[in-house]
Amino acid sequence: MASRAAQIVRGTLGLADEGINGDLTDASVEGQADPFHENIVVREAAELPYGGEWKGKEGLRALMTKIQSLANLTVSDIDIFDVDEQNVITRQTATFKRDGADGTLTIPMVEVYRFENDQIVEIDVYYKDTKAMVEYLT
Repeated sequence: MASRAAQIVRGTLGLADEGINGDLTDASVEGQADPFHENIVVREAAELPYGGEWKGKEGLRALMTKIQSLANLTVSDIDIFDVDEQNVITRQTATFKRDGADGTLTIPMVEVYRFENDQIVEIDVYYKDTKAMVEYLT
C-alpha cells in the first residue's frame, strides 16, 4: 500500500502514467489541503538555465515559469517509490520541446520529495544528462 506521501505525489501533483496533468502551483485538488509547504525548496542542477535553489511557493511558480519560457516540458513513464512516510522518489522520462526546434530532447530523471505534516517541503531533481539539457535549452 502506498504511503500518504506517495498518494499526495500521485494525486495532488497530477502524476499519472500519461504524465503531469496540470501545473505545479499552490493550487490544490478540490477537497484536499495545499500540498506545498509555504517554505518549500526545489533544487535543480546549477548548470541548467534554471539551476539553483528555488524557495517558497513564489520560487516554485518562478521555476515553472522559467522552464516553460525555455521549452514545453512533458513527463511520461512515471514510477513512484515509497522510501518511508516522509520521503518519496519518482522516476520518469522528461521530454523538452523548444519552440522552433526540429527535435525534442528526452532525458530520464528522478525527483526526491521530502514531506512534513503531509506537505512537500523539499524537491531535489536529478536528470541523467544535464550537459545535453544545457546544450538543448541554451
